[in-house]
Amino acid sequence: MRHDNIEISGSLRAQGIAKPPAGSRANRPSSPVTGSLYLEQAASGSFLMVYTGLDNGDSGWVRVSSQVNSNVGFKFRQIIAVSYLAGGYKNSSPWKNVHKTINSTDQTSHIGELLDYPASYTSGACSKYIFFVWSVNTDNAFKGPSDVNGVRTSAINMANDTNYAHQTKFNITTARSDLGTMHKETEFAYMFTGGSSYVEKFDLSNESIMTGYNLTTIDGGDGGSAFSDENFGYGWTSSAGIKFSFASETFTSTGMWGAHSQQKGISSKVGKGYAGNEGSYSGGYNLRRWSNASDTNLGNVAKPHPNCGEENFTMGQDHQYMLGNYDGAQNNTSWKFTYATDTGTTSVSGLAPGVNGGTSSGHCGWRA
Repeated sequence: MRHDNIEISGSLRAQGIAKPPAGSRANRPSSPVTGSLYLEQAASGSFLMVYTGLDNGDSGWVRVSSQVNSNVGFKFRQIIAVSYLAGGYKNSSPWKNVHKTINSTDQTSHIGELLDYPASYTSGACSKYIFFVWSVNTDNAFKGPSDVNGVRTSAINMANDTNYAHQTKFNITTARSDLGTMHKETEFAYMFTGGSSYVEKFDLSNESIMTGYNLTTIDGGDGGSAFSDENFGYGWTSSAGIKFSFASETFTSTGMWGAHSQQKGISSKVGKGYAGNEGSYSGGYNLRRWSNASDTNLGNVAKPHPNCGEENFTMGQDHQYMLGNYDGAQNNTSWKFTYATDTGTTSVSGLAPGVNGGTSSGHCGWRA
């Protein structure tokens, strides 16, 4: 016996099998209501979807479970406990050094020259335990923001704090410098600008650059910066901005999320992204505070350290770190910034990286 359009108030207990409608992405229900379920089937994997009606870049549909990911909220899928800083430079000396910060104690230690080559004006992304750093300096020389460098990617094993042996599949396909990266959690990373208008996609799970990915975006001749949340990446150069939907892999032109490509972005798991409000390589005194739900500025807040740029930012659970910056000189001044209050302090003993005299324009990673 079949009954259509039954409305239930309260709970529903089913004996046997309860089956939602199923089919391909293209055959999703045309007029869903909030709470509608649909089993989306594809050769690459089948996902149970729920319709929320929200403007999320996927027509209101949200994945609630899959073969590989349990239905856990974005903030708690990965409980970030440890942060890393790789590379950076002072004056004309680029670093291979890696620092490690324990988030529960705010203590940073140097764990060695784990990059196989130094990295300055770089970017990167991390899977659950591997931290990838793009376009390292294979001649060991300093590279500035306009010195488009090679394609080699260096990697760090965050599970045991060692160099992760290089494989050719790690390498990007286009030489870049001072690029921006948006990350879809620990699954995918999207590189843009820094020498090319082509976007490159890196599969963080199988640790390889994806070939045949033909997507272009804003000015490839400028540097880039970004922040990311669960569903979108927000990127900018020194003259333009973009918003990128991870679900549909499409770009929208926007205003500038940050004042300049050297005013770096801060990602969070609490529905907010941050970027420098003014300045360029230095000169940033405030952070623009963006709502990921509405893409509106919630109001600027003061940077805990003034007059800075080229920052190395982590992402965390309830707080994040800046580990080095440029404020007229490359330095190790660091801050701890709490998302809930949008405030921070540089007065945290033991937080700053210390093996070199200064560290700006490196990149940060993190793990559970």
